[in-house]
Amino acid sequence: MHIKLGLIGFGNVLRAFAELLQFKAPIIERDYDIQFSVVGISTHSHGTAIDPNGLDLRAALTIEALGELHHGEPLFDTFDFIEKCPADVMLEATWLDPKTGQPATDYVGASLEMGKHVVTANKGPVAFAHSELTRLARERNLGFFYESTVMDGVPIHSMRREGLLAVDVLKIRGVLNSTTNYILTRLQQGISMEEAIRDAQNIGVAETDPSNDIDGWDASIKIAILANTFMDADLRPIDVERTGIRNVTMEQAQAAHRVGKGLKLLCEAYREGSEVKARVQPMPLDSSDPLSLLEGTNTGFVVVTDILNRIVVMGGDSGPDTTAYGMLVDAINIARGRRSW
Repeated sequence: MHIKLGLIGFGNVLRAFAELLQFKAPIIERDYDIQFSVVGISTHSHGTAIDPNGLDLRAALTIEALGELHHGEPLFDTFDFIEKCPADVMLEATWLDPKTGQPATDYVGASLEMGKHVVTANKGPVAFAHSELTRLARERNLGFFYESTVMDGVPIHSMRREGLLAVDVLKIRGVLNSTTNYILTRLQQGISMEEAIRDAQNIGVAETDPSNDIDGWDASIKIAILANTFMDADLRPIDVERTGIRNVTMEQAQAAHRVGKGLKLLCEAYREGSEVKARVQPMPLDSSDPLSLLEGTNTGFVVVTDILNRIVVMGGDSGPDTTAYGMLVDAINIARGRRSW
């Protein structure tokens, strides 16, 4: 089976995907009888290329201007690329505005409208338009997959989709933002907030402007995603009660540690009557709480259901390669005929 892929974006994640795809191609063909080829790449700053016969990924990873690889009529923007790219599956990993979910949400919607399956690593489409995009995918009998949106390649959404059937998810608690968890760990070790942020930037887990992490926006987006996908909620990040870690001090983190507690940016989604609500706030967690064991860039969450009392999921250090792996698994599942609804 030959499946053609189009890539929207070609930053760290999709470049890692291109490397991983080449490395895993023999195993994918041997185990699943699937051959993937990338027939198009669209970027904001390095050009766009389409080749119906398949792009040379080694060349795409080394040249500066992707337009050198393009075959066909000129392309004007990403939406033009989505329309003209002869892909079966579009993989999207572009920049996100955490307050609007754009432009990724519109890219995903346009791809589904054009009859293409979608794999996204972008949190925006799931946090801002999960219900609408899932409905559109169902109407078109298309896959809309997003394994890498929370905890990168850890198979949490497939666990809900394939394993947690006929249950009511009552509550979710998690430490979902690796940057803030790293910073809080450093504060606990006696490092100032300013130095902890610099350390996080130096190891590549914090942006030059870390506000989205520090102020709890990224955590709010992720708990909204889990509420939407695990609890059938229809939350937006703005609906999440949010307190970040900007005002947390080294003294507070150390005081919690001295009494055997770990200070974490805790994300929670819970049922209150017929509603699902969510909040993000710094909380000292007892040592008996599995989330208190998460240090550094590690993340995890706990799911409470009406049948299975407590399911604990923990992930290790993450990066572009683990995010890319989640996207690869999604692409394989789409090729195998799986659907996300």
